[in-house]
Amino acid sequence: MASSGAKRICLVDDEPDFVELLASLLTMNGFQVEKINDPKLAWQRLQVEAFDVVILDAMMPGMDGLTLAEKLRRTGAYARTPLFILSAKKLTDQERKFILTEDIHFVAKPFTTRRLLDVIAASLAKP
Repeated sequence: MASSGAKRICLVDDEPDFVELLASLLTMNGFQVEKINDPKLAWQRLQVEAFDVVILDAMMPGMDGLTLAEKLRRTGAYARTPLFILSAKKLTDQERKFILTEDIHFVAKPFTTRRLLDVIAASLAKP
């Protein structure tokens, strides 16, 4: 169980095995993780609950991670929250521009746990 001072991460991915593995790794590194496998449910949850970090899969049925990230950036509560998109897909020029413009972190799959933890830590250290 994470301590009360643990940073809260909302992990949104439609692959349950990947979510369980990544959530375990994040929890072992001191984060409190909420796992959501449906992006539409995640959108509902994120509107009523505050998280320190949101990690999204780029490709999910019903709503992709980039669309969810765009919706989050337009809400006051998540305008400056560190958002991460995880994906093995090659981004289009428009997607790259959106990620850069909206200060979203892109982490290409496959990635090492250390790399993900490092970019999360760096994003949380920003004022």
